[in-house]
Amino acid sequence: MGIARAVSPGERPSHERRRSVWALIPLVFIAACSDGATPSTTTDPTATSVTSSGPSTTDTTMAPEITTVPPAEPSEEALAVWDTFWAAWVDVRAAEEPGGEPLEPVATSAVVDDVLVVMERQYEVSGPVDTAVTSSPTVTAESTSEITVQDCVLMVPSITETVGIWYEGVVENDGSGWKVSSLRIAETSGCVPAGMATDAIEAYESYYVSEAEFWNPPDPDHPLITEVLAEPQRTFITELLADHAQQGIGFRSDATHHPEVIEVRSPSELVILDCHEPGLEDGLYDLETGQRLPDEPEVRSGQRDLRSAVMVFEDGRWKASDFQGQVDHECEFAPTDRGLPSV
Repeated sequence: MGIARAVSPGERPSHERRRSVWALIPLVFIAACSDGATPSTTTDPTATSVTSSGPSTTDTTMAPEITTVPPAEPSEEALAVWDTFWAAWVDVRAAEEPGGEPLEPVATSAVVDDVLVVMERQYEVSGPVDTAVTSSPTVTAESTSEITVQDCVLMVPSITETVGIWYEGVVENDGSGWKVSSLRIAETSGCVPAGMATDAIEAYESYYVSEAEFWNPPDPDHPLITEVLAEPQRTFITELLADHAQQGIGFRSDATHHPEVIEVRSPSELVILDCHEPGLEDGLYDLETGQRLPDEPEVRSGQRDLRSAVMVFEDGRWKASDFQGQVDHECEFAPTDRGLPSV
């Protein structure tokens, strides 16, 4: 299913300048204190207070309070080993010759052997490779000696055709310490970390909320623009807003969105696809008269538009850097087969 080159509201030849905005949009600190003979107290249930009693109530010496730290939960220890495993995995892939020594402290011999099989195949093709790995594990089952995790590991460059690789693994403690005892790829079509997908989709939807603020009336200097848009889309929209402001044109939209992540390009870039329903009153309006511009095709009942957006992580938040779209296009609402599983 093709996506047309991204354009934006009003980008038309001069005789079509007033077309719809979306018809063309590409698309411990514990303080010990003393008050007379009354010893200090703490609400920390793990804290233990130690005080010494003196010969008189006016000469009471307070010993420092001691806070005990509870031992780490088994899952915390196991997840720390899971993270260390991937750091060792990176070291093995970047080594001049594949060897399992970095993995041996955190993985069983069976897992080390399986990893080396993959590494040796890769090495034959490309030699040592510096790799960036981002791990976001979720514990799906646990006991005192074993946890099972699912993890959409983002790998650049990847050992598969997708940046996101859905792994299932087991981290086990046989009495000598935690080690990764099982590792397999659960799905070969890719994945997106659940938190990453949620945050990016929320940012995508927030663009359309912000759009109403800076496009009706158009304000190219509105501060929300830099919060929701990244380059090159930011400059394109800013210039278009300035053009619309000069012409006295405003854009209104009340669309219903159905976004899903269809591609992860890196830990800071992904693609969202959206089969959305435009509002029946969506379009460009004359700011002076409030009338909808007559040269803009009206939205028909049941119409669907296809949008895609490249989202990038910039300044601590997700922003749209490019839009593409097709108007009145047959498409299905999310979730679809094109959407990546969130892990």
